[in-house]
Amino acid sequence: MNDNEKYIEEFVNDIPFDAPDGKHRDTLKKQLLSAFPKHRLQPTVRTVGVWRTIMKSPITKLAAAAAIIVAVALSITVVDKLSPAAYAIEQTVEAFKNVQYMHIVRRDRAGNIEDERWIEIGPDGIQARYRQDTPERNFFVVDDRQTVMVHHPDKNTVVLYDANEKCWTWIYAPGKVFQELADGGPNYYTVEENVHYKGRPAHHLRWVIGEMDIYIDPESKLPIAFGDYEIDYEDPPEGTFDIVIPDGVILVDKRPGAEPTPEPQWMIEEREREERGKVAQAYFEDARRALARGDYAQAAELFSKTIEISPGRNWAWLWMGKALYEAGNYDAAIYRLSKVIDMIAEDGWTIPSYHFARGLAYQAKGMTDMAKLDMEKVLPKMIVALRSIKAARSFDLADDPLIRADGMREGCHEGPTKEQSLAMMIDRLRIITSQNFGYDPYVSAEENEQAIAAWEEWYENSGEIEFTPDAELVPIPEVVKEAGK
Repeated sequence: MNDNEKYIEEFVNDIPFDAPDGKHRDTLKKQLLSAFPKHRLQPTVRTVGVWRTIMKSPITKLAAAAAIIVAVALSITVVDKLSPAAYAIEQTVEAFKNVQYMHIVRRDRAGNIEDERWIEIGPDGIQARYRQDTPERNFFVVDDRQTVMVHHPDKNTVVLYDANEKCWTWIYAPGKVFQELADGGPNYYTVEENVHYKGRPAHHLRWVIGEMDIYIDPESKLPIAFGDYEIDYEDPPEGTFDIVIPDGVILVDKRPGAEPTPEPQWMIEEREREERGKVAQAYFEDARRALARGDYAQAAELFSKTIEISPGRNWAWLWMGKALYEAGNYDAAIYRLSKVIDMIAEDGWTIPSYHFARGLAYQAKGMTDMAKLDMEKVLPKMIVALRSIKAARSFDLADDPLIRADGMREGCHEGPTKEQSLAMMIDRLRIITSQNFGYDPYVSAEENEQAIAAWEEWYENSGEIEFTPDAELVPIPEVVKEAGK
């Protein structure tokens, strides 16, 4: 060790650092040894002027070097403290364990509150008490976990329910939502760190499947914005979850054991709508069975009756469009599918399988440009679905009308397996892209991994839509049941 190295070693060892593992100390030594070659700490007569006179002394030069060392050491420590730690979604999951209250607000462009909610989170991470005030819908509800009070100001009516029978919510278990995203990994979300949200530092988390933008506070690791809603975690004002019945309202008590009270006319009409809804549901069940067995004319007729009674049934519109498509009535199919796409767009949603169905109808009619517009919306979700069975679920539900919303098929049989779902997604991709990367559910996992990776690489480099209705399709693997089941 030369004199310079010895001096730097001794000097740096005397500097206090916060990091007990000595990583700053070792980093500083390396930087200083490279920054001060041997000749820099030796006397020199080549420097001119006053600086030359001062620096002739080796002791003076070492003192100056020491000052620089201190400056470098401080800069390393300060930079380390100021540099934000990398964000991981698991930090948000952990942070929610300490959350007791959430205050959620959505405002219009003028800054007026459209929707305001207070949520109390229980020790189990699930919603406990709840309050919602949505002026635009003339709706106000308070749930104190015993009684739910629903106030309809426009109807001057308050209805009381047992809390175990009625429940309103925003996100029932917010920590679990982020845990599901964490479990899904990059297929479910992306993160852009150290951005800004309305002037505040934030991390931008994009929920891929839900097409939702979430902004995370870098310090608390909690969401400050979720879609159109802004969130804080302050304690609610006193009385927030108290049930207070306004004077002069019509009170209808639906709690068990309560004295029967007359219902206003609007509630009678609402109950009648519910009865009609049961009739619509019966038509809907018959229609989806007709579609599953290939009776497209019968299915279209029954779905039409469903929609006539209950226009808001989205799956009825979708499957009616598919029935019309299979029957060769492409104009009617496009009309029905466009109706449901516009319907869900009003609520801020996009369901990929709906656009896929309409894209096929457009292409069958020869409207290739319109078909490509739909498929370009869908293709990114399809690529994600190659590694995520949850991302493929919407497509699988749309293709099999006998699968219920809970993922079970009629007769309590499960919906498609992971292998079946993946094979069906490969088939959809081959039909709309003309690409074939050799996927086969009966070959090795390593070979299929190469095929999936090839799809991902192709999407990154090209991603061109090219309809190939006669594409070679993947064999859908059969479910092998265990003995005795």
